[in-house]
Amino acid sequence: MPVTLRQVAAACSVSTATVSRALAGHAYVRPELREKIRQQAAQLGYTSNQLVGSLMAHVRSARVHRFIGNMAFVHIPSPHNLRVGPQGKRIIESFSARTRELGFSATTFELQSGARGEAALARVLRARGTIGVLFAYPEPSEAPAQFPWEEFSVVAIDLARPQPLLNTVCHDHYASMTSALIRLRAAGYRRAGLFIERFKDARTNFKWSAAFRSFQVCHGGIGNVPVLMEETMNEAAFATWYRRHKPDVVLGHFDDSLQWLSRLQRPVPDKVGFFNLNWLGRTRPCAGIDPQLELQGRVAADVLVSQVQHGERGLPSTPRLILVPGRLEAGPTVRVENGEIRK
Repeated sequence: MPVTLRQVAAACSVSTATVSRALAGHAYVRPELREKIRQQAAQLGYTSNQLVGSLMAHVRSARVHRFIGNMAFVHIPSPHNLRVGPQGKRIIESFSARTRELGFSATTFELQSGARGEAALARVLRARGTIGVLFAYPEPSEAPAQFPWEEFSVVAIDLARPQPLLNTVCHDHYASMTSALIRLRAAGYRRAGLFIERFKDARTNFKWSAAFRSFQVCHGGIGNVPVLMEETMNEAAFATWYRRHKPDVVLGHFDDSLQWLSRLQRPVPDKVGFFNLNWLGRTRPCAGIDPQLELQGRVAADVLVSQVQHGERGLPSTPRLILVPGRLEAGPTVRVENGEIRK
């Protein structure tokens, strides 16, 4: 039988209410008593059902709206993404909207570096009665080493490492690249070229370039142009690569390349096509891949709520990777007819 609050209270010679407050991290329980209760609960093997606790709090409060509990969206800063950017905000909005539909509220936090930042975040989450946490990784980085994973249901969005530590929701970069090349080949393009910054490929575990090279070898029909990978993409490197290999369509994240191609006397789309690997980041009309950020946010909310409902907390023994497909968008930078890429 599971250990109860009453048993923990008896072992500590306090009331069940005091045990409940101590385990929830309430500040008005003396720190030394709070620590004693937590140690005793761990020794007895007590685990709380946060969902049941939230439901009981809801019943006691006699609220008329359907509120179950609090969720958190935690942004992990990186050198290229110190703050949540416009695309990250789209994920947050869809995640928050979906959690509201399911009876939860969601608050956004930014993780400060170091053990102090992790401890501070944990205190805030406990004080708010947070049940589930969605960690957002704009770039691969180490997971918070001191975070109390066992206290929360946890999910990640975007890859933090080659082998995920958490159940993770992310864009299916490999499938999106493969779909794009199939469509471009059907449109008549025969020498596709990929240009990409190294960190943009690394944050996907090199799935962009892996899918591109695999298609060249296994599917064929798009030539053998080598991948241009630079630490920082620039016009000089692009121009040298283009003159040497002469691709008839280029795929990359930078629509600045339209100007670079123009200066090479290769107008788009008459002489060469351009396909944007992140259509949402475009600065001008173009064809490309929509990573469906809003769908990613909703899927992440569904996964996190499911874990809460099943009492799944802490790091999973076998992390799952949930892939969201990109959507191909037609545009004036490739040959199109009736919204479809054509030959």
